[in-house]
Amino acid sequence: MTKRFAYFVGLLVVASWGATASAQSTQFSLDLGQQWTHITGNNGVYRSQINEGQGLLLRSFSLTTVDNSDGPKLFDHLRIDASGIGAEPQASFRLTAGLAHAYDMRLSYRHSEFYNSLPDFANPLFASGVVPGEQTINRALDTVNLDLTFLPDSAVSPLFGYQLVRYSGSARTTATVGQDEFRLLSNLGETTQEFRGGIAFKVGSFSGRVLQGWRVYNSTQADSLLPGAGGGNNTRPVLGQPISLTTYLDNTHTKGTTPITTGYVTGRLADGVRLVASFTRADFNTDTTDQESAWGTLASFKLSRFYSGLSEAVQSRAESVDWQGNARIEATIVDGLDLTVGYTKRHRDLDGLGTIADLYINTVNFSGADPKNLSTLLGVQDAMERNENVAEFRLSSSNLGPLQLWAGWARANQSLTVSPAAAEIVVPGGQAGRYDRQVKRTTAGATLALATVRLSVDYKKDDADNAVVRTDYLNLERWRGRASWRAGSFLELVGTGEQIRTDNPTSGINQTATTKHWGGDLVLTPISALDVRVGYGIYKVDSAITIRVPQDFSLEPSLYTEDGTEKSASVTYHAGSVRFDAGYSHFENTGDLALKLDRTSLGCDFDLTRTLGASLRFDKHMYREVALPIANFDAKIYGFFLRWHND
Repeated sequence: MTKRFAYFVGLLVVASWGATASAQSTQFSLDLGQQWTHITGNNGVYRSQINEGQGLLLRSFSLTTVDNSDGPKLFDHLRIDASGIGAEPQASFRLTAGLAHAYDMRLSYRHSEFYNSLPDFANPLFASGVVPGEQTINRALDTVNLDLTFLPDSAVSPLFGYQLVRYSGSARTTATVGQDEFRLLSNLGETTQEFRGGIAFKVGSFSGRVLQGWRVYNSTQADSLLPGAGGGNNTRPVLGQPISLTTYLDNTHTKGTTPITTGYVTGRLADGVRLVASFTRADFNTDTTDQESAWGTLASFKLSRFYSGLSEAVQSRAESVDWQGNARIEATIVDGLDLTVGYTKRHRDLDGLGTIADLYINTVNFSGADPKNLSTLLGVQDAMERNENVAEFRLSSSNLGPLQLWAGWARANQSLTVSPAAAEIVVPGGQAGRYDRQVKRTTAGATLALATVRLSVDYKKDDADNAVVRTDYLNLERWRGRASWRAGSFLELVGTGEQIRTDNPTSGINQTATTKHWGGDLVLTPISALDVRVGYGIYKVDSAITIRVPQDFSLEPSLYTEDGTEKSASVTYHAGSVRFDAGYSHFENTGDLALKLDRTSLGCDFDLTRTLGASLRFDKHMYREVALPIANFDAKIYGFFLRWHND
């Protein structure tokens, strides 16, 4: 039993005991059991994609209690929910409680594990047999949220909140030092805390909320040379001298604070007229210090020298003010015709500065002469200011019988002012200056609902007059449709389709991208106990953009394509105390990343007594990469679980 599993079970036991000690009405359910896995093939790719483990697993827990007794009490309603605790990479816990006219409380916890170990990702040594890739992670994210509302039924309700986010774990990465690249072990500890307080109010037809929060961020990352990696990725010598590392250490510490103000208000201005408005402002600043040291046999083309040691110190600071305000009025012009008018304004102001001091120890020039220590100092300071104003209108009808129509228009004016440091400009043309962009958006849609048939379609088109960054589009067009037909409770057919196309024909960019998705689902219910579902989908993505080759800054097209099909089928049978389900899904991509992924699932649930039941589970995963068989895996997951609940 893992420590995390024991901790959660203990927490549930204590919370449940406290909840039921004086409760008048309690309902609960518990689904607990054992899970086993059998993996053949690449376990790292399996963990990167699925990552279900083996051991004890609390699939679900739910407890609801109500106390209507007279006299003093801590709460009159409470609910606890938990799932995924134990052998799964995602676990959650939620507790809600309250006392009428006194308080409402929401407490939640979520644990997520992130693992990535793909053999070919960012791995220049894959051809030499180095597996897994050089960029891997094995980290966990834990999030705690607490929200308290006092006097929830009053005109003014005090609010309090707290959030804790912790991201930590190990990884493997690389560093480029002395004309070579070396593999590193990286450990990260990152914590964010947020305290917030404010009020919620209700005045006549208006209601809203104002919150002031303070976010504190602290992060430490320590990188060190991976054992046995001192030879680097490039085994060839530089000007006749082998490049190697004996020691490498890099410690980065970042801390920052961010006051955050949020608020919203909504209410009725007049008959048929409603106002919705909100505002957010964040003013953050961060300080980062980095200390890097390396010892070995190294070279620098920048200095035209060999050296045996490097000490680098980085000091940087960033400040930013972000705010956004928007207001929307929803009005009924005439019976059956509604108008929505909205305006949004966004602003971001970012300033940053940094200094990098390098000390190269025991240097000699490439001819082996002129021994000495050298130091360099680089300072950069840049700034960016971005403003965006968005106005939008929408008309919709609701009295045309089975037909409903709507249309909208919006315009976004964007301006961006950039003041970069000269040291950061590495391509011709410059990067400083003011950039303006206007995007006009037109939308329309219709829905037709008849007795057994429902059809809907919507359309969106964006036209921009400029591209601020290379990935900005000048034109975007999207079509989306859905059709369904139902024959009583026996048959239902649903079809969906979507096509998105963007382009930017500007010389030197030449960006185009097309995404298509077509699919259908069939649901058969010949008898109430039997449910059959079949699905089929097609996914196609094609994109192209001109890129710069980093070696010589020349231009060449970058092409990307995906062509995938998805098939799925499932059967569920439920009769009396027995429930059986089976499912199969197949996804295949013949594009740039050619792969196949199959999943088969079987399950059986049955009751042993009126309050006790059991379930058997089996899942099989098969993954195949056409060009990289070493990434293939087969996984089988078995589970036996007991269910306990009260009437």
